[in-house]
Amino acid sequence: MDPQTIKAILAIGSIVFIGFFGNLIFVRFRVPDVLILVALGMMIGPDILGKTIGLVTNDTLSGINKYQDFLLSAALILILFDGGLSLDVRTVIQSMKISTFIIVLTLLSEITIVALALHFFMHMDLLLAFVVGAIVGGTGEAVVIPIANRLRVKPQTKSMLVMESVITDVCVIVIALTLMQVIVLGDFSLVSLARELAMKFLFGAAFGFAAGIAWLFVLQRLQNQPLSYMITMGALLLVAGFVELSPMKSSAAVAALAFGLAVGNRKFIKRWLTSVSLKLSSDEHIHQFHSEISFFVRTFFYVYLGLMFRFSTFTALHLIVGVSIIGIIVVVRRATSMIAWKVGDMDRSDANALFSLMPRGLAAAVLATLPAALLTTTSVWKSEYNPLILNVALIVILGTTILTTVLSYLVERDIDQQNRKQLRRTLTESESA
Repeated sequence: MDPQTIKAILAIGSIVFIGFFGNLIFVRFRVPDVLILVALGMMIGPDILGKTIGLVTNDTLSGINKYQDFLLSAALILILFDGGLSLDVRTVIQSMKISTFIIVLTLLSEITIVALALHFFMHMDLLLAFVVGAIVGGTGEAVVIPIANRLRVKPQTKSMLVMESVITDVCVIVIALTLMQVIVLGDFSLVSLARELAMKFLFGAAFGFAAGIAWLFVLQRLQNQPLSYMITMGALLLVAGFVELSPMKSSAAVAALAFGLAVGNRKFIKRWLTSVSLKLSSDEHIHQFHSEISFFVRTFFYVYLGLMFRFSTFTALHLIVGVSIIGIIVVVRRATSMIAWKVGDMDRSDANALFSLMPRGLAAAVLATLPAALLTTTSVWKSEYNPLILNVALIVILGTTILTTVLSYLVERDIDQQNRKQLRRTLTESESA
């Protein structure tokens, strides 16, 4: 093997080991492995170790970037499928009403306030400012799903958090791409935007869930066959790819989540379809297999995110803008979580959990690279906007992830204290009786 191939093999093995131990740290201390992996990506990137040992140079990164869309889309599909396997479809339905209200309120408030701040304080074109607001507007599944699954809150709250990360991901992608198209073509239709959003969600969810139900019967036939779990991943990719084809052009992300919901809720499907028999013993094996695939994909995605950071283009202005946007996100999220506590059937600890899970991730990273590619020839674009948007997006991703780490730990500690108080109260009452 040539030296570059040897370095690549050693790097891949090291990244997997670091990702594994990062996951152990996350389980033990609630410190998301995303921070460790992004830092690793920064270190091995062109600006640090790339200059000394030549592991990842600018040419190497350019070659990787050619497959960026495929790599990031595949990561999103697999992570969401794994998240769908972990959800109870009944709790999703029960939490849908308050979830939709809070999600829409939070998303629109964050996008609007960020856009107005950039427009008035940085004199950025209003439509472009709304594009940036959309880029940083949605929470990231790769951090939300594993933390939400470990939080000791109501199942409805967990479902709300996961659904928020999925819905906002699709919304911000559609909104950002639509606004960029408006900037390029100068044509905007609110009806077209609403229709496209509905198509993204409704068809993707319906097709993914129906395909998942059909796949349960296939798995029933394959449960004693080798590689039956691996072929489920193949079916997932086929479903996700199919819904993106014309004329559907729906959301692979939503379809992947719905497919996972159906496969992970065999008992619910069996009760719903009372005239058929479903006898599957492979649910746990499928979940374990795909959680490991998801771990592998997430690990390399966050290292890649760190590789994208360019120290040479970073300025104090980028830091100020990034921190300001994080402040806006914190204020808006605190307000909407309090509304959920007062209006919805939610405990204070659940509202605090809703407030704490604010990390940005995959969608922000992908969308941050698009304005420079699509808007360069327009009148609203300036050359300094490219590093500004990229660096601000990464600052927001890292900053909100760090806040999620700290705040989710505090939520867990508060829940533990409440449980201990309740236990002491129960023991005291039993002794008194």
